[in-house]
Amino acid sequence: MGSAMNPMATTAWVMSEAVRRVQGKCAMVYYGSDVFPTLKAGQHLTDVNVYSAPDGTEKFDTAFRALDGSLDLLNGSGARLLVVVSDGQYTYDERQNAKRWVRRCSDAGVAILWLPFDGGHYARELTQDGQAAVLGGVLDPTAAASEIGRAAAGELTNVGRRVA
Repeated sequence: MGSAMNPMATTAWVMSEAVRRVQGKCAMVYYGSDVFPTLKAGQHLTDVNVYSAPDGTEKFDTAFRALDGSLDLLNGSGARLLVVVSDGQYTYDERQNAKRWVRRCSDAGVAILWLPFDGGHYARELTQDGQAAVLGGVLDPTAAASEIGRAAAGELTNVGRRVA
């Protein structure tokens, strides 16, 4: 995931600026063998902060719990979108945790966008039955921004139809 660190740092800054402009709320964490706050709920970043990703594993369960605790994704209201940037190649326990949280998000009306930055095999396995939009493959930054925006809007629309 080392190659994703610069785009993710820029994404954190863009998200903080975007939600400030619409009085929204977002949070972002990096997760590996532990979870590291990147953007706290209500925080506005003035700089782009790039982190490293040297860990050999990911703690999806801890990362999701941190975000849900900060944003109340599962019990909140309004438009809610979970974006996961990971290949999804987790240990058995973390795969089970990811499947459980994806299912709970889907049931609670939380749209999910998964960006694996590879073909997306593991991500698709974790998000079965159309519970998320998985954007597999490496895209150039301009194409990625367009595809991510289109997929996020599509997932929020799909969730809105299921809830209505």
